[in-house]
Amino acid sequence: METNDKERTLSGHQGALYDAAWNSTTQEWVTAGGDGVVAKWSFDDPTAGQAVLHHEKAFFCICLNGDGLVAGTEDGELFFLDSKGSVIRWSAHRGGVFALLLHTNGRIYSGGGDGRVLEWTDGKLTGEWALSSPDKIRTLVAHGSSIFVSSSNGEGRLWNPADTAGLDGAPAMGFHEGGLYAAIFIAAKNVWITGGRDGHLRVWDETGESILSLPGHEGAIYRMQRTGDLIWTASRDKTVKCWSVDSLQPLAKWTHRNGGCRRSVNALICGGPNLEWMLAGGDDRQGHVVEWLKLLPTDGL
Repeated sequence: METNDKERTLSGHQGALYDAAWNSTTQEWVTAGGDGVVAKWSFDDPTAGQAVLHHEKAFFCICLNGDGLVAGTEDGELFFLDSKGSVIRWSAHRGGVFALLLHTNGRIYSGGGDGRVLEWTDGKLTGEWALSSPDKIRTLVAHGSSIFVSSSNGEGRLWNPADTAGLDGAPAMGFHEGGLYAAIFIAAKNVWITGGRDGHLRVWDETGESILSLPGHEGAIYRMQRTGDLIWTASRDKTVKCWSVDSLQPLAKWTHRNGGCRRSVNALICGGPNLEWMLAGGDDRQGHVVEWLKLLPTDGL
């Protein structure tokens, strides 16, 4: 495939990019970096980012919250930033914050290296749940009133915060040796598709039974995004790949050869006015932005 002539690069972070978000209200990309900076980048002029948060440690994850955002750090702090620039900081988790979710119930959920999930309402702690073993919480994905929770021990659970059984009592939903890092629910098929440290894509039915497993990447799968009938996966193997939702057949591959990352890809998000653009970022300290339709099709998968 020829190099895309509509690529954009977000340069300015002095450390790896670990997470990214798209703000459709302000038409901005938001990135979280290992340099202890959360920055925003205008879609129309992405040449210069504006730092909105600073910390002595890396920012591992972010999520948008109305006109503000929430960011989690390597040392377990949570930053709540409102639209006026005011910041509230909490010492939330031990061992870092690895996952954040704005749920449809309006509350924020954070997952940490201490095996706990915390609930936040209007910037205040309103709930706490913990695994019996202190495995890192790696993924939080909303599913109706429930939340898909996964950890570094490779287990996935479909958990409802209202269930008195807690995290350990939640039904199993997926497993990846070494860690489960990403998940998407496909409503039309009533299945979960997950990715993890083993580099495989795995499909699970509503009972948590495995129905398909296939090698997807040569390294851990860190992120998954869906655009219509396509699924995109980002990996430690320096690539972003595209898969058919219906068949899980590979359709495209984004590497440094066609404008992608040169090192591990840690962050992946779709954005733009019509969600027609995609940002990938990672250990090369840059955010690579491309019109994802321009990546289809490609050969050599």
